[in-house]
Amino acid sequence: MIELHLVLRVTPKKTRTMIDALQALAKSARLVQGCIAVEVYKTADSRHYICYDEIWESEAVLRRMITSRHFSQLATLMELSSEPPACEFRFITKTYGLDFAEQVRGCVND
Repeated sequence: MIELHLVLRVTPKKTRTMIDALQALAKSARLVQGCIAVEVYKTADSRHYICYDEIWESEAVLRRMITSRHFSQLATLMELSSEPPACEFRFITKTYGLDFAEQVRGCVND
């Protein structure tokens, strides 16, 4: 299993809009084969941060998701964060940042 963990900071005026957008994205992600779970929640220590977690059954399924329209929509929401988003891909043996998605999408040449 691999977890996509995303933390976005939003202004109070945009909190409800962002939560609604993430919940709509979560609803569609739950329909994708290989998606185990999706959660949208606020952090306990600050109401300005929204967390979005997806759990995928394998790296192959995660890679397909990253190259899909679903991830493009998620990336668009990341751009609306009032500060750079924290994005991690948590593998059992290692955690990667947003650079993993860039690599899979062909944005970075290694």
